[in-house]
Amino acid sequence: MRPQIRKASPFDIPQILDRLRDYRGCMPYGFLADADDADHVKELLTHLMAGQGLVLVAEHEQRITGILIAGVMPSIWSPKHLILTEFAYWVDPDARNGTTGYRLLREYLDEAIKMREAGRIANCFISKMVNSPDLKYEKFGFQKLEEFWVM
Repeated sequence: MRPQIRKASPFDIPQILDRLRDYRGCMPYGFLADADDADHVKELLTHLMAGQGLVLVAEHEQRITGILIAGVMPSIWSPKHLILTEFAYWVDPDARNGTTGYRLLREYLDEAIKMREAGRIANCFISKMVNSPDLKYEKFGFQKLEEFWVM
């Protein structure tokens, strides 16, 4: 049976925190390794779930196996141009090589399109870490805008 893709609820926060820790643990650079302010993350997730963004989960047999988290924020160019910006996109390694990641991304896009058509956002962003699977975002209609570097 394939995982259910749905919007998260506050009851999901403990498992989302676990997946975020898994995500952070796979980052190729450890500058956030000791950052673990669970209260801050819970507050952020609560605001995102309440309308300041989008928190999607993939759930299989009552276990969250994937997350896609994004926030709505103003463009640097104009406070009137709001952008849905992905913060974290993670699928457990044992849930990869199936459709979970694709279905999370598809739901993200469906929600972003609804938000854009409603005039709530101007556009949406997604990123990819250097050690992420080689997803072809172009197939989903994305255009590469920039590269992100860390020091």
